[in-house]
This record gives sequence, C-alpha cells and structure tokens, in this order.
Amino acid sequence: MESFYLVLTQLEIFTVMIIIGVIGIKTKVINENCLGYLSRLIMRLILPIMIFHKSINGATRNDILFSFVEVLLSAVFMFGVLFITGLLLKRVFSLQGNYGRVFHASTMFGNVGFIGIPLILGVLPERGMLYMALFTIVDQMLLWSIGFHLTLPKEKVAHNSLTANFKNLANPAMIGILLAILFIVMEWKLPFTLNKALGAVGDMTTPLSLIYIGGTFCFCNVRRFLTKIEYYSIVVVKMIAVPLVIFSVLRFLQVQPEIITFITLLAGMPSMTAIAMFARTNESEEECAVGAIMMTTILCSVTLPLVAYLTSC
Repeated sequence: MESFYLVLTQLEIFTVMIIIGVIGIKTKVINENCLGYLSRLIMRLILPIMIFHKSINGATRNDILFSFVEVLLSAVFMFGVLFITGLLLKRVFSLQGNYGRVFHASTMFGNVGFIGIPLILGVLPERGMLYMALFTIVDQMLLWSIGFHLTLPKEKVAHNSLTANFKNLANPAMIGILLAILFIVMEWKLPFTLNKALGAVGDMTTPLSLIYIGGTFCFCNVRRFLTKIEYYSIVVVKMIAVPLVIFSVLRFLQVQPEIITFITLLAGMPSMTAIAMFARTNESEEECAVGAIMMTTILCSVTLPLVAYLTSC
C-alpha cells in the first residue's frame, strides 16, 4: 500500500501547483506567450540539468550494471503493448485517416516529462531518476521514429522514413542522459558548489512543469471533447488496463520490484504533449491530440492512484 499513498500524496501536491498555474493565468501574471517560453525553458535547460544531476547523485556504476538490461527490455515491452493497444482502439472505433494516426500516437506515448518525472521522483527518490534516464533512451528513439511518423498526414508518409528524424535525438535531454551515464560509469564527481547549484536549478522542474500544465488548461475548451468516446477508451484501456497487464507480466517474469513499479506508473501516464506539437508542425490532426491530452491529464488524478492501489494489494 505504500506506493498507493506515495502516488496519492504526490498528486495532491501536483494539484496545488497546477492550481497556481491557473491562478497565474487568471490574474494575468503570466499569459499564453509566457507558457511557450516556459515550455522551452523547461525542456531545453532545466529538465536536462535535473536529469543529469539527479542521476549522478542517486546512482552508482553497480546500479547501472544491475538495472540497465531490465529497464530497457521492460520499456521496449511497455511500448510494444501500447503500440498494439493504440492500433486495436483505432480499429474498434473505426478512426480513419490522419485522425486515426494521431489517435494511435496519443495512445502510445505518455507525458513522461511533465508528469512522469515528478511522480517517479516522489515515489522512487533514490534510483528513480536513473531508471528514467535509461527509459528515456527508448522513449526518445521511438518518439522520433514511430511517434513522429504517425503524426504525418498520409500524403507525406511516403516521403518520410521511420529513421529520418533520428537527428532530433541530439537534444538537450538526451545529452544530459548520456553525460550522466558517462559520469556514473567513470565515477566522476562534480565540485560541491557546482553540484549544489545544478541541484537547485533542477529542482525547479516539477513546480514549473505543473504550473505550465495549469496554465494550458485555461486556454482549452474541455467541453468539446467530452462527447468523444474514444478519449474515454484511452483512459480505461491505456491508463488502467494496460498498466495492470504490464504489472502482472513483469511480476511473473520476476523483474526487480522497483522497476515494476516504475514501468507500471509510466504505462499509465496521460497522453504526451509532444504529439500535439508534432501534429501542428506536420499540419495533421492537432485537435485529436489536444483532446486526448486534456481528457487524460484531467482523469489521471483518478487513474494513477487506482492503478497504484490495485498493484499494491
């Protein structure tokens, strides 16, 4: 039951921070333009620093050797299940064309950055960030291949291969991950002052990410998505049923309990915001991705504690 109470406590804290974001918009302390800059600040600077700092201060070379294969294989298994889930849901609801492709991507990829990392740090404070760094290698490779490919309109698919966007893997988050792994393997340490400074900057990731989410809620009309049953299928199947299946399989395979908790929680994440950004860039069905993000983000306050409770019984 411990993981249930930890998840519940973290979500209560998250709710307060999200409300602060809403207040910031309503009182005009921040506006929509500020949210764009805030997103870039988090993704390109603060989050990579946090990944690097938490990893090198919370893990040893033995931790990497002990966890590397299990985390990577568990992540690949998770994404495989989610890919099949998205494909089946798309066919069950007869979602055709670009809408169906974006829906598939929204089912497969979860919001690891803005919700997953803060949650994992609260539930697994010691080695959670190391697991996240290893997981993100798989996440980013699949996001920039399959994820980006699924958000392309049909007429552009023929001109884009699955590996064409791998150049985008050279992003700040991935650089932070690789540097962290290098530091851990070589057993290098940062000077005390630099380590404290990077820690202080990295600790801003959670509050700023959740303030950003709260702010974005103010610019979305949730009511227009409430009648679309396919969004509820993501919530029930992707965010409840799939994590329970993954939990059962990994426990049967006798994977480390911490890694089971880690993968189970990430499998139940709400839809990833990057899918909407990809859809906008590719001139595809951005509205489909926005609807999935809004509905799943709102309802994850119910599904995540439920999954944590059911897997801790």
